Amino acid sequence: MLMLVCALSVSARCVKKSMASTKSNVVQKAGVNKVSSQAGPGRKLLEDSSAGSGELPSLTNTTLTTFNQSGQSTDQQGSSNTPSSGSSDTPNTDQTSATSNDDSNKDTSDTEDPVPSSIPSSGPGDTSSTGDNDKGKDASSTDTSSTSSGSSSSGGGGSGSCGAMKNVCFNGGMNPSMFDKMESASHWITFGLDIPGGSPSPRAKQAHIPMMAFEKHVSDTVKLVNGPDAPEWVLTFNEPDYSYMGWTPTMDGKTAAAAIAPLLAQPGSKTKYVAPATADPNHPFLEEFFAACNCKDFFSAYNVHSYNPDSAATIKAMDEYHGKWNDKPLWITELAPGGGCGKSPETVGKFFKDMFKFAKNSGYVDKVFWNTGNQIDGKDTNVCDSWLVDGSGKPGPLMDIFNAIDCS
Repeated sequence: MLMLVCALSVSARCVKKSMASTKSNVVQKAGVNKVSSQAGPGRKLLEDSSAGSGELPSLTNTTLTTFNQSGQSTDQQGSSNTPSSGSSDTPNTDQTSATSNDDSNKDTSDTEDPVPSSIPSSGPGDTSSTGDNDKGKDASSTDTSSTSSGSSSSGGGGSGSCGAMKNVCFNGGMNPSMFDKMESASHWITFGLDIPGGSPSPRAKQAHIPMMAFEKHVSDTVKLVNGPDAPEWVLTFNEPDYSYMGWTPTMDGKTAAAAIAPLLAQPGSKTKYVAPATADPNHPFLEEFFAACNCKDFFSAYNVHSYNPDSAATIKAMDEYHGKWNDKPLWITELAPGGGCGKSPETVGKFFKDMFKFAKNSGYVDKVFWNTGNQIDGKDTNVCDSWLVDGSGKPGPLMDIFNAIDCS
């Protein structure tokens, strides 16, 4: 989950490498990479929005578990690199599936959740819609070919032919002024409902999309969407099938269906919702959730995460996911080339250029979120090479590449 994103505090994951001697699992599920670390009980990984500090456990002696399409798994020994500064990528060795999840960037804040939360969302969010799939529309009547790239809301702007396709997921330690440096980005997320790190500019406030990352956010989400500043979009449950470092809560589909009931009863009149994103795209959570809540048509888009470093494999996995969930547009809210640290800016840039071009031409992807907007101090092998600004907000070598991407 870019949580711990995006990006699911939502006050991003402020991770420091002070937690040593932790055991970790890098779980690659159907091409989705997940870093699962176990440390002392009660330790919080993400930046506490009230205390302003956080820690990221050291990820060493990793075991890579690869889940193939049939659900079989094999373990391989690996190790995670710690870049001099920044986050780390979770290795993804399955080239046949590209959806990988890593929550090592996510922030778990008290105000957002003790779960990964990178980018708090509380602002008015988008000002235009993603596709033609309005909340409550019958899935059978939805033509995703007419609701993809370019039809998403316009919030922060977006550049060239990308329109609202190009977005950013932030992690702990971010502040909204960082987004203002990303002139070509349309929207941004983190893992919560509030905007962390100070007062946002009008552009950053408008471009922020809130996330109801965990069950504890449901009541505040009901208040938000029924209030005077109801956002156009809200992302829902972030990777409920996976507990990041044992700190983020998990839910099965039936539990999540009961948890979201208050929102289904009072959804507001201005807000559309994005379906939960699982860490493992093949996990049965969504089937269980939709069956229990009878709320599939409540959502206007699906959501997926990926950290496979191979763009061709990632595209293949996206097509496979859409083949299963094809009645609504797809948002890719956590995307980065995992597989370890040390990739050049040119290599990272080519991966994202390939992915944004694919998304623009796919006919079903509405939004892609580059992870990560901000560099995090920790061993996250999923995003150690893909940050746009450093901890102080200074643009890195990828900023010009990001702003130049035109989805062609």
